[in-house]
Amino acid sequence: MTVAPFVPAELLVPCPISDRAAQTYRDLAVLATEHLRSAECANGKVEAIGVTLIEAGA
Repeated sequence: MTVAPFVPAELLVPCPISDRAAQTYRDLAVLATEHLRSAECANGKVEAIGVTLIEAGA
């Protein structure tokens, strides 16, 4: 029997990535900010899953 650590469901949901089309420099700045937030979201989830696995001894 395999025992797996509990990983909260919100950590398994993909972080949203904007599909906005940039038309102006301002749009590019907004898009860059949105992509940065998505990367921060994803990195946070990876770190949280890593902590969960380490705590579980996996």
